[in-house]
Order: sequence, then C-alpha cells, then structure tokens
Amino acid sequence: MIQRISLTLKITIAFVVILMGTLAFLYVVFYNLFQERMLQSEKEKATLIAQTIEPMIGMNFYLNLHDEIIGLSEQTIKQNDLNSLQIIVHGKEFYNLPYDEEKEHIHVTYPIKDPITNFEIGSINVSYKLDNFYQAFEDVKAKIIKYLALLALVFLFFAFVIRGLLKPLGQIAEKMTHYQLGNHIDFSSIRTEPETGAIVSAFQKMLANIREYTILLERYKYAVDESAIVSKTDPEGKITYINDEFYRASGYNEDEVVGQTHGLIRHPDMHEQVFTDLWETLHEKKVWKGAIKNKNKSGKPYYLKETIVPIYDESGDTIEYIGIGHDITQIVEQQEQIARQTTDLTTGLPNRIKLEEDIKNSNSPKFALVSLDNFNMIKDYYGYEVGNHTLKETAEMLLDYMQNEDVQVYSLTSGDFGLLVDETIDVSSFHKVCANVIQKIDDYIVYIEDDSFNIQATAGLTYTKENTLSNASLALQQARQTQKLSLVYEDTDNLVDQYEKNILWTKRLKEALNDNRIVVYVQPIVDAQSLEANKYECLVRMIGDDGKVISPFFFLDIAKKSKLYNSLTQCVITSAFDVFSQLPDKSFSINFSVEDLVNKETIAFLKEKMKKHDMASRLVLEIVESEGIENFNEIIPLISELKSLGCQIAIDDFGTGYSNFSYLMQLNVDYIKIDGSLIKSIDHDVNSQIISHTIMDFAKQLEIETVAEFIHNEEVMVYTQEMGIDYLQGFHLGEPMPIEDLLKK
Repeated sequence: MIQRISLTLKITIAFVVILMGTLAFLYVVFYNLFQERMLQSEKEKATLIAQTIEPMIGMNFYLNLHDEIIGLSEQTIKQNDLNSLQIIVHGKEFYNLPYDEEKEHIHVTYPIKDPITNFEIGSINVSYKLDNFYQAFEDVKAKIIKYLALLALVFLFFAFVIRGLLKPLGQIAEKMTHYQLGNHIDFSSIRTEPETGAIVSAFQKMLANIREYTILLERYKYAVDESAIVSKTDPEGKITYINDEFYRASGYNEDEVVGQTHGLIRHPDMHEQVFTDLWETLHEKKVWKGAIKNKNKSGKPYYLKETIVPIYDESGDTIEYIGIGHDITQIVEQQEQIARQTTDLTTGLPNRIKLEEDIKNSNSPKFALVSLDNFNMIKDYYGYEVGNHTLKETAEMLLDYMQNEDVQVYSLTSGDFGLLVDETIDVSSFHKVCANVIQKIDDYIVYIEDDSFNIQATAGLTYTKENTLSNASLALQQARQTQKLSLVYEDTDNLVDQYEKNILWTKRLKEALNDNRIVVYVQPIVDAQSLEANKYECLVRMIGDDGKVISPFFFLDIAKKSKLYNSLTQCVITSAFDVFSQLPDKSFSINFSVEDLVNKETIAFLKEKMKKHDMASRLVLEIVESEGIENFNEIIPLISELKSLGCQIAIDDFGTGYSNFSYLMQLNVDYIKIDGSLIKSIDHDVNSQIISHTIMDFAKQLEIETVAEFIHNEEVMVYTQEMGIDYLQGFHLGEPMPIEDLLKK
C-alpha cells in the first residue's frame, strides 16, 4: 500500500517549490536586467567616441584637410576596445579599418555634419569590442547567484522551521489514524500550543462522545437483539447478518442463511405483490412496515410484525437494509381461532356470536334482521348445495353494496342476515339503507346452470340495546304478518321511552305544521308510449329543523295517533290545488287512506277546494288497496259522490291486498296502479308476468286504465310498454321533486 504524504511534508515541499520558483524568477529578472543595462552602457561608450571625433572630422573636411582626418582616425583606432572604424564623407571613404568578425562587438553609426550649414555630409561607423563587457557581466552574475543562494538557504531553514511547528498536527493525525473504537489515545507526548491544544481538546471530547454513544448503541443493539428478530441484507437482498432470535424463530443458523435471500424462509401463502411493494418502498429510501408470514426450517409457518429500514451513506447511497421483526404467531393463531368461532363458515361473514359481542360494545345500536323469505323453499327444491350458493351470493352482494356504508353485515341462522350500525348513522339513514338492501335483494337474480330465480326479503328493525335480537325477530314476524317489507319494533314493555318518542315526534310534527314545513313532492306519471309526463302523484314530506327532507315513514303513524293526520292531508290538498291551478294542462293525484275517506272534515275540505278552483276533472284520488278497502259498502256512496263532482278514482298498490275484482266493478274506478312488487321483476319473473297480465286484461275489459309502478330500469320499462300498460311511474322515469319545481319549467 502506498504511504500517503503527510500534511507537514506537503507544506514543506510546497514552500520549497515556491521558493525555488521565486529564486529562479529573480535570477532571470536580474540576469536580463543587468545584461541589458550593461550592454547599453557599452553602446553609449562607442557613441561617445564617435561624438568626440565628429566635429574635428567635419571641420577638417570643410578645410580640405584630408590627411588630418586620416590621422585623427588612426589616433582614435588605437583605443583598446575599438574593433573597427570607418569614416565616409559625401560617399567617399576616408578611412576604413576592418573589424575582426570573431570578436563579439556592437556597431554604432553617427552622422557627420557640415560645421557651417549643419547638414549631414557623412557618417562615422564604430565597432566596439565586448570583451570587457562580458568580463564585467560575469562578475555581476556571480554576485547575483551568490546572494540568491544565500537567500535560498534562509528560506530552506524557514521551511524546516515551519515543518517543525506543524509536527504536532502530524502526530495528532497519526494517532487518530491508528485509533480503534473503544481505545484510549495518549496525547501527552505532543507539543502543545494554543492551537494544537484546542485541537487535542476537541478530539478528546469527540472521543469521549464516541465512547458514550458506542456504549449506548451497544445497549440498544443488545435490547433489540434480545427482544426482536434482526437481520441485515445487502442492497441486492442477500442476508449478511442474523441474531439469535432469528435462529430460534426460523431454525436456520448463520452459516445456512448468510449469503441467501429471504426467499429461503418465505411462506408460499405470501402474495408476490407484497414483496414488490416492499422493494418499491425501500428503493424510495422509505421505511417499510407490515406483517409477513414465513416458514421455519421444518416448514411450519410463523408470523412477524416487520419493520425494514434502509441504511445509506453520506452520499445517500443505500449500503444495507436492517429488518427488525416481532413474533406475532401466537396473536395471529389466537385471532384465527377467534375468527373461526365468530365466523359463519358458509358465507365468511361474522356470525351470531360476533353480533352479540358487537351489540354489547355499542352505545346506541341500530339493528335490522333481514330474512330471505323464500330461502327454505329454494333449499328444499334445489338442495343444500344451491341453498349455500344462494347464501354466498347474497353475502357477496351485501358486502359489495355496503363497502361505502358504515354498516356491519352478519350471517345468522339459515337465510337470515343482520345489519348493525351505531351512533355514526342516524335512524333515518339506517332505515333508508335497509330499504335499499331489501330492494337490492328483491332485484337480485341467482343463476344455477340453465335455471334462475329471484330471492325476496323482509326486515325487522329495532333501535333498542336490550333484547336486540328478540325485538328484531318480533318486528320481522309482524312485518311478514302485515305483508310489509320492513317494520320497526316498538318495545311495548318500555312505555315511557315510547311515550317520550311519541311526544317528541308529535312536537316536531306540530312545529312543522305551524312553520309551514309540511311540503309536497311530486313524481311524474308518464304516458307509456310517448313518455310524456302530464300527470303527477303528490307525496307528503316534512322538512326538519336542519333542512333535511324527512320521509312520511317517521311521522304518519304519529300523525294518526295524535289526531294531526287530517292537518297533513289538508296541507297536501292545499299545496296541490295552489300549484296545479297554475298548470291547466297537468293532472295530479292525491293519496287518500281509508281514514281520509271516512273523515267528514277532510272530505268537506276537498269538496271546497274542488269547487273553488274548478279542477275536479284533473284530480285523481288514489285509494290504497291494502288499507282495509274490503269495507267497500261504507265507501261506495262517497266515491260515487266524488266521481259525480268530476274527479277520478285510482286503486293504488293493486295486487298486494285482497284483489277482489268484483269490488272494482262496484267502485267504478278509472285507474289501477299495479303494485311495484309485481312490476320490479316483471322482465324475468314468470309469476309476476302472469299476475300483471291478468290484472291488465281484466282492466281492459272494464275499460280501466293501468299504471305500472316501480319502473326502475330500462328492461322493466320496455316490457311494460310491450304489455300495453297505459302509464308508467318510477325512479327510472323521474324521482320525486318539490312541487314548486313544476312552476319553474
């Protein structure tokens, strides 16, 4: 290995190099300076000789004393330093002594002037020897070299002095170079000045901190090694280190693992995408956290809660990865055991045990028991395999629908499902969710090879924490008995709570009536062929204190019990007549219950409005068939009277109640509204098709027009159009909207 040059030696060498360069520069400068100056001096000497004889030569030539000119020239040439002399006047050479070409010399030409006219008449050419010049210059050069050499010695001495002064730095560097973690460094032999003393103190403090942090790191490492499963890998993912806990968990020793990848212990159940995400995270220099299922040397699985940290150098390049894991095998196995106890094996949903636990932990549970009405028939007819398939299909459909809802789904006894929420969802929203769930189930079709069938559901709801399941079951039974899709259980054993609820809703209803917050919504009834909406059904709604629209489900029964029902009906009548009196080309219908028909005050109010607005011909009264309409003997005279005033009569929800066709002839109705439970599946349900066709054929024979409710998709709409239904109504054609919106069109 090449020995690196110390800083002090580098400084000394640099100083010497700079010194030598400086001296060389000075030598060149002085050499050239003296040479040029001395050479100029010799040239001036030659010029001085020419200047001295020029006046005499000019005068002698003027006096025609040519011999004197030659004599003067010979006298001048006798000087030792002259190499040659030439005198030329008017182009005539008077004197010429050739010069020795082997001698070093300089030439000077000086003009000869006429003493009278001062015009140039010739020239004196002098060649001057440089022998003395070179001898003198050699003497000067020798002195320059002597002085520069002396100066070089001074600077060299100074360089060694500097190196001596810097020696402590080299000694400090040498001691630090051979330092090993945990060792003590003795700086006592190093000469100390203020600067080196400060450096030594800084190093001693740094070493103390290193020792302290090393001890802490060792303790941390010991704590991690004793409590966690630790492994290190290089940037390529090969294992470089494992601790004892890794060996105890995996069964592999260090020799078997080092150099291998973690694929050695990867369990085949782990999806490849997990490790793809893991490496993407690490390559972004981020910490990855997650649970990993591994297998030990004998193939037995074990689980780790793993944290993998990338370690990188000062330049930001990753040099290794450290994985710190905690064995959670026992926890996972316990969770799996609990899950097996609280999970329905057929559907994979939480079972009754989990439901009871969740109800117990909920502060304000709201629960719905949803039962598949025809599940036992499906199971008996198709067998248990198809029955289980139906349960799985239903469970998947419910989970898919609930993925955006904060509702927990449970699988209970055969064909029953549970829906549970807490205070995060209010009663109104939960009831809407349950209604949508029933609708989803009713619309769902199960396909078995070449066969298919619908499943239908009924729900029982309860909002009580005590006896939740029992109360929901009672509500479900009552819903089935009354042929309702869902029913909310009222806890008759707790009269105080129910009384308080009734008082609260009665108060809210009275306030809504006083504040004119009982409003009417309308839904279009369109011509089946042209799809034009010239008829509208009026529907009652309440606007809450918070501005939300409240379904009549929550206040109609209270209105009947608190004798406010008549006020609601009058609000609907008033609003309907006020708006449709401004729409002369539109017809409208109002729902009348049996209570409305036998209420003399309500009938009188209706007659007054009909008379005042002269709109009876555009009014249709919809009578709900399922609400005791079997007592036709009491109603027939009133209906006849209303028809005589010009209004028309429709039977609502026909097909769900008693469906006594003889009553239709006695009532002399104008419209039959076929119930949505028959229409919603008419495009694929044979029974619905048979019943609906029977109703329609009977109506045509009596010249009664038909209305199909619950047109919820394109397929149902097309089928009813092809059947010959006269009018259509449903969300596919138009949702309920505030009645005032009609005036904006």
